[in-house]
Amino acid sequence: MKDILIKELIKLGLSEKEASVYMAAIQLGSSPVQKISRKAKVKRATTYVIIDSLMQMGLMSTYDEGRKTYYVAQKPNQLINFFANQESELHEKIRQLKDVLPELNMLYRDHSDRPKVKYYEGLEGLKAVQSDFADSLEKEDTMYIFLPYDEFEKSVLKKGLNKIRQKRVRKKIRVKVIYTSRFGKQKEYESDGKKKLQEHLFVGHKEYPFQGGMNIYGNKIFMIDYFGRLGGVVIENKTLAHLLKCIFEMIWDKGTVTKLTPTKNC
Repeated sequence: MKDILIKELIKLGLSEKEASVYMAAIQLGSSPVQKISRKAKVKRATTYVIIDSLMQMGLMSTYDEGRKTYYVAQKPNQLINFFANQESELHEKIRQLKDVLPELNMLYRDHSDRPKVKYYEGLEGLKAVQSDFADSLEKEDTMYIFLPYDEFEKSVLKKGLNKIRQKRVRKKIRVKVIYTSRFGKQKEYESDGKKKLQEHLFVGHKEYPFQGGMNIYGNKIFMIDYFGRLGGVVIENKTLAHLLKCIFEMIWDKGTVTKLTPTKNC
């Protein structure tokens, strides 16, 4: 019974030691700290601290008799007053919070507009970003890719691409790829474009020998360096993502592309 009541008091907001000391004081009646400490199984020095806390809550009081100090638990009904006061204080805090909430929301919006930058390192980290392509885009969205084909073909990232592509195709997410290769246009890579919901624009490697990749999707920009230690950076910012989509489309419109259907995204 005692243990059940202690658990109930803990649920109501008392700490385990506060509940144990209070229960001991109820059972003992007026007692010195040594008795309460033994009954509650709490160290004597700690019991003094807990009693002081309970007195501030209005759940215990003290008096001196001769040279001894005695401590008394208040009637359990006092718990109702204590929690009623807490409720009143909580309502007041909520009222105060509502007063400052508009200013806090303004600060939050300002902060959320700043670009969020995350760095991913190693194969597992980059696979998580790849999965995000299909997960974060809505049905029939478009993803824009700058791809150094030769470097990607050698990369370990190519292995997990089929599963991600299947998920993307199920959601009818289109892909537009601007790629380069030392070996010219890759017909095999461009095959089955309709099936893959993928369009391609080849740019000459001699004129545009880029070796890093970039995926622009939703409000995110994923940039990857295929050289050195495998790693990439994701920047999340609506304005920057839109800017790069527009730059992509400017290049796209100037090139010769085998398109699925004409689209405009800027």
